[in-house]
Amino acid sequence: MTGRITRTFAMTSTSQAIFLVLVPLLLVGCIGRSPDVRHFVLGASSSPVSVERALKVAVLVGPARLPAYLERSQIATLEGDGEVFLDEFNRWLGGFEENFVRAISLALARELGSDRVVAAPSKAPFPFDYQIRLHVDDMIVEGGGALRVRVRWALIPTSQDAAPEFFVMDERFSSDGSSPADVVRAHDAALSVLVRRIADEISRFETTR
Repeated sequence: MTGRITRTFAMTSTSQAIFLVLVPLLLVGCIGRSPDVRHFVLGASSSPVSVERALKVAVLVGPARLPAYLERSQIATLEGDGEVFLDEFNRWLGGFEENFVRAISLALARELGSDRVVAAPSKAPFPFDYQIRLHVDDMIVEGGGALRVRVRWALIPTSQDAAPEFFVMDERFSSDGSSPADVVRAHDAALSVLVRRIADEISRFETTR
């Protein structure tokens, strides 16, 4: 009698264990799949730049210092109460810094007409004429939809008889909408302006050497 009761109890315990495992799985199935995470890169929607300079200079772009909210992969938005919202389902592929430095170096190469513009860190087999160091104080979409941008950057000639020069870009760029794609296009517009200014300063420096 005792053996029969023991077997019955064991079967009941096993059934309960299976039930406890299956119920969460069934609930997940009923709720449905989580939304897919979308990844974005900077520079893909930038308007083509016209190659007018043909300056065969070698430029190292970076490194870039970022605020804490840009050291994450999630696309950030500034809410009205000062809270920063990090979008878990829309992210920068590889992180923002990698996107930022890469996009600037590629666009600057086209703007200057040079094939010797690279992103830091670099193992390029040639010496550099200039380095562009960047400090991003702000680059975030506000609640109203405008992209707030404040970037300090330095043009550092590698020749010992030339001193670095420092610049600030402090502007707002409108967005066509509030979708992640609109946010990325606003970032691209800001980077296009920044790249043209960097190219202008390099051109000016080259003409005065």
